[in-house]
Parts: sequence; C-alpha cells; structure tokens
Amino acid sequence: MSLKPALTIQNQIDLLRKRGMIIDSDSTASTFLSSNHYYRLNIYFHKLMNSPDHFRDGTRFSQVMAIYNNDSWLRNRLLTILEPIEIKTRTQISHYLGITYGSDAFYQKAICKDEAIYQVILDNFTNEIARNSKDPVIKHHKTNYGGYFPIWVVIEFLSFNTLSKYYGNLQERDKKIIARNSFQVNDFFLGQWLHVLSVLRNICAHYGYLYRREYPLRPKMSTEFGWDSSKNNRLFATFLVMRRLSEKAPWNEFIQEIGDREKTGSFFHLRDYGFPDDWRSYLV
Repeated sequence: MSLKPALTIQNQIDLLRKRGMIIDSDSTASTFLSSNHYYRLNIYFHKLMNSPDHFRDGTRFSQVMAIYNNDSWLRNRLLTILEPIEIKTRTQISHYLGITYGSDAFYQKAICKDEAIYQVILDNFTNEIARNSKDPVIKHHKTNYGGYFPIWVVIEFLSFNTLSKYYGNLQERDKKIIARNSFQVNDFFLGQWLHVLSVLRNICAHYGYLYRREYPLRPKMSTEFGWDSSKNNRLFATFLVMRRLSEKAPWNEFIQEIGDREKTGSFFHLRDYGFPDDWRSYLV
C-alpha cells in the first residue's frame, strides 16, 4: 500500500500557494495550521476551488481562517439552541411513558411497533451502560435494582440519535400524545425532525463543517412554513424546524446574533448556509 507522504507545515503552505492561494503571512498560516491541521481544513479548501486542485482567483488564506472561525462560532451557538429541544424531548418522553406504563416502561416491548428496532435500541443502551459502568447512577441501580433502570434514567443514557429512533418506534397513539404535549406538533413531523436535529447535533459536537454543506437528510415540512425544503438542502431548512421547536425569547436572541454576525463578521454570508435574501420573514 502506497499512501501520500506527510507534509511539513511549510510544505503545506507551499502546496497551497502552488494551487493559487494568496498567503499574506507564512508565519500566520503556520501558526494556524499548527493548531488546525490541513486535513480538517481540506473541505474548506475545496469549497473555494474553481477546478480540481486550483483556487479561485483572489482566494486568501485569511479567508479560510475567517470561514473556519465562523463555522466554529455557529456550531457553538447552534448547540445552545439544540440543547433545550433535546432535553425537553427527553423529559416529555420519559414523563409520559413513566406515568402511563410505569417505571419499567423501557422493558415493555409491546409499547414499541417494531421488535427488531427495539432490540437494537436495547443493545445500544446495554453497551452504553457497560461503557459507563463506573457512573454512580449506574452503580446505584445495579446494586439496588439488579441492573434494571427506570425509564427516566434510561432516557438520559440514550444518544440523541437513539432517542429519535426510540420515539419513532413507539406506538402511534403514544407518539401523538407526546408530540402534542411537548411541542404541539404532528407526531410524524416531530419524529422526522428529531432525526434531522440529531444529525446536526452530531455534526456540531464533532466539529464538522457547516459552510456550504449539503444535507442528504432534509426536514419534511407542512405548508405552515411556506418553504419547500426539497429545493434547499442547506442549513437554512433546519433553522425553520429549530424555530418551530424553540422558546421564543432565546430564539429571537439567537437570530439577532446571526444577523449581527453577518453585518460585522468577516466572510460570514448567510447565503453560504442556504439562507434566502428574505430569511428574516421566515425566522423572526
């Protein structure tokens, strides 16, 4: 097997310059590449090329730095919006199932539609318990309850992605009640939105790129949104869903920050995230 050779920081700078990038300061570029390795930046490089291995005329390394920092800022802000949605979802599911079916609801297969999906979720939970065996909560339940966990504990150890699958696998009557009680939405939409948001959450949590990203999984929308998500596979479509599921005050503050960032931030253009020119009419 013959792999590409590793390049020194200076070699990386020379390669970028060879491909047409303007680098005003080798020292600045070197410092940045020492903290943010070339491979992580590679997706941004390709977004700024007009042909394979060649940058558009006038592309500067300072532009890449700004876009990369904008993504970092946006990921962190998105997590503050996603967090309360996720926590509220966990709360409503565990509360409803616990009150309706009892503390052992998670072990009742009958409340789920597909036993195979349920088994996968149960296996995921079992693996999570094993991975966190030293957690005081887990040790307590193993010692006092034979390793069985009430639904409100189980819910806290499911990933957001697994949580969305668990909700999606509940019986329709229960999904409808949970969706209505938590967000006053249709259960079909909530199930699909939770999946979409869990993907975005994982992208943000693992430092994935957002700039000009295209998402194969798009949120499904009712006519109330006034937006056809099938024609937009960028981040904006998910913003519409987050607005629908968020509390008004923190959401408005977030949107204000987004608008201010576009006005004052270097190379922060909302069109690069799929926003239309009249985006405020949809999000405010």
